[in-house]
Amino acid sequence: MSKIEGKEGQMKSDTTPQKLDVTRIADGLMKVKLGQGKGFFKIGIEKKHGEANSIFLEINGSRKFEIGNDCDTCHFWFKCLHEPRLSTQKKIVNLPKTIQLPRPVDEAMIQELSPLMEMLEKGEYEVFETSVNLAGPYDSEDESSYFFNNEFMELWDISDPKEEGLLSGWEHYESNRPRIFRHEASGVMEKQFDFIIPLVPRSALKEEYIKLYQEMIKNGDRPRILLLGLYQRPIPETVKRGQNKNLHSFLAGFVLDGHHKLAAYRRAGVPAKFLTVLSQKASKYFLLKDEGSLPRQKFEERLASLAVA
Repeated sequence: MSKIEGKEGQMKSDTTPQKLDVTRIADGLMKVKLGQGKGFFKIGIEKKHGEANSIFLEINGSRKFEIGNDCDTCHFWFKCLHEPRLSTQKKIVNLPKTIQLPRPVDEAMIQELSPLMEMLEKGEYEVFETSVNLAGPYDSEDESSYFFNNEFMELWDISDPKEEGLLSGWEHYESNRPRIFRHEASGVMEKQFDFIIPLVPRSALKEEYIKLYQEMIKNGDRPRILLLGLYQRPIPETVKRGQNKNLHSFLAGFVLDGHHKLAAYRRAGVPAKFLTVLSQKASKYFLLKDEGSLPRQKFEERLASLAVA
């Protein structure tokens, strides 16, 4: 069976999984309303008077990563606060092998994900499959990473990522090139950058497992990696004023299951397949002036464009 990687002991559901409230948004894109959850993986928000609210990834009641804020003009970033200390050897929940079969993301698959969904907190999630051609992994101070990109620093008026406190203290992968969305009415070119953030360091992985998955990938298999994701699309002030025609948006995901697969995909040089459970609570999607006034609709259209039907 597939497993969700955890830390101390096993946290298996001892009750019948709940029936999930699932709605189809588009081919390959499903919305899930989770009425209850254990909150083992949880998005926390710290309310700040007069300031942007900080967003955190909490694991088993402890804040592990700060993952940006809800400011409409602030870029995405993440910072490791405490090492997750998850293990690839211990299971939180078991998932059926059918999750890994070549099949569409539909209500039947979502219901089979119920043991995973119940480890989250109650709320709304979008579930879809997407692929990313990986670059990295990048260590915190690797100047080849996105956070040292000249366009990134110019767009948000950053002179030194270190001084701005943007270095994560944790390794991550990125898409090897951004996805491009052109906005003809405004002339804005939007680049979407993808970030994949492991919860287990490379040093803890077993070489034989990586090689096993690498051979499977070489033979045509495309095993799924499970992510807890977020989508952040802020609009910088210079773009709002029409002074800059570049816009950056961000899809990020924390690896819940599949760290050996992740390393194997990178070695194989094959786009990795990610089954993403995207948190509404951790996401923000602001609109350009010419995009109307329905951010939820535009947000779902964007996710549908990323989904592999």
